[in-house]
Amino acid sequence: METQILNLQAPFEYIHCNGEVGKHIATLIVYEAMKGEDGSYKLESHSHPIVKYWNAPGGVVWNQAELTDCDVVCDENSLGVDSHSFFRMVRKKWGIENDTDYREKAKQLRETLIDYDIMISDEELLAKYKNMIIHEWNHNIMLIFEKKEGKIVCSDNGKSQFPIYCEAATEDELVDELSDQCYDWERFTDRRVNIHFETEQEEYKDVIERIEIERPTWDL
Repeated sequence: METQILNLQAPFEYIHCNGEVGKHIATLIVYEAMKGEDGSYKLESHSHPIVKYWNAPGGVVWNQAELTDCDVVCDENSLGVDSHSFFRMVRKKWGIENDTDYREKAKQLRETLIDYDIMISDEELLAKYKNMIIHEWNHNIMLIFEKKEGKIVCSDNGKSQFPIYCEAATEDELVDELSDQCYDWERFTDRRVNIHFETEQEEYKDVIERIEIERPTWDL
């Protein structure tokens, strides 16, 4: 096995993997001869990022991650990430097939980005509406409901950058939980997004109607 360190030049990029964020300052390349089923050997290479954390000197090797596993957040000259890319990073690691608290994961990642002075912006969104004054952005989320082990399980359909997941014993609890998530995501975007739920399941449309009535409206 042989190794090589490729030092990078400024402006450095900030990268993300598995909830971690660091300034990508170099890459550790590992070369390894692997024996195939036919007995022959072939050379394989693995590229591991070397990053610098905001609160620590020197570099740290992400030896459990390869460059192909990482997302580029931004570079030193543009300390910002649009909301679409931000939530895509959250969903990339924590998909809708598990019971993860998405909002908590998003909050953790947002706090990590703030440590690097990286802010969430809506530049990509606003670019679509040039020469228009945008006061708010309405975002519809399709919800899917199912019953598991005596509970109502609700999640989004995977096409929203604002992940939704909750479990409730009753419809009243479901309305409260979904209303809270709607409220939290709107606050998370500094009140620039109005979230509306929808569903194709007739038996749960009354839940959506109750949430729409009870959901907070922002005075922009």
